[in-house]
Amino acid sequence: MHFEEKSSASKGLPALSWPKGEHIGVKIQWFVEWPFSLLRWFTVPPCYHDGKWDSWRHWFVISSPMPMAMLLLLTARGTDGFTILVGKLPLYQLLLIIGLALSVLAYFVVPRRHPPHWSLQIVLGTLAFVMSICWLNLEANEVIANLEAFGLMFDIDTAILGLTVLAIGNSVGDWVADTAVARAGHPSMGVASCFGSPLLNDVLGLGIALTTKIIIDLDGKPYTFDINAPAYNKVKLSWIFLGISLMSSVVVFPLFKFSPPKAFGVVLIYFYIVFMVFSILDEVNVMNIKL
Repeated sequence: MHFEEKSSASKGLPALSWPKGEHIGVKIQWFVEWPFSLLRWFTVPPCYHDGKWDSWRHWFVISSPMPMAMLLLLTARGTDGFTILVGKLPLYQLLLIIGLALSVLAYFVVPRRHPPHWSLQIVLGTLAFVMSICWLNLEANEVIANLEAFGLMFDIDTAILGLTVLAIGNSVGDWVADTAVARAGHPSMGVASCFGSPLLNDVLGLGIALTTKIIIDLDGKPYTFDINAPAYNKVKLSWIFLGISLMSSVVVFPLFKFSPPKAFGVVLIYFYIVFMVFSILDEVNVMNIKL
């Protein structure tokens, strides 16, 4: 395979190169995003997945171990992690030393002028995946913290913010991706993704979270709760509406060969609005729903 090294970052590093020839809005957006893009390149090691490799990617791989170690510590222990001592040495300093050693090793192992060996690509890809999960976890925590602060400032119950702002924001990415897939001529794939993504969140998100809580916080003891408590009314209400919408989709989509009429989409939108109204009314005690 012919390989041509890029001599500058402007040709090989997405989000770091100046958007030459673009309108002023794109340039302003680039200016705002550039520090975060640089931080991403420092903490998520690049691999050869896009068929591109150059000296800049080689340099970012070498410089990434120390920032990755700090991001892992921040994800695992938060800011308290920087106060943990290992003997008399702070943990973050020990991680920086280990990261420096890995950077030196990467300098001699990772090639500069040609793509790395496939085995090294697997290692880099795995590290990039793990660090992406760390970033998603930190961002999710910050979103929740901001929502709680927003609720305290304007005296809005955080449950209502979760049902509205957080729920919609969490689904926008899936909505855009699924719509793009469907419009690209793969309606069955788009529909499958609509159901597969929430299923992954429910199965892995709840499964891993509850299992971790049992192992760490409860010392392996069963986690018990009262399903009839008023706090779980909204959960039951959510599952009722979700079950009805899923059953309707199971019938309608195969019936219309995964190209349902627009009227069904309107019905689902109104169905969601009804769910939101019931949930908010129950939260503000206007309507006491007992399930």
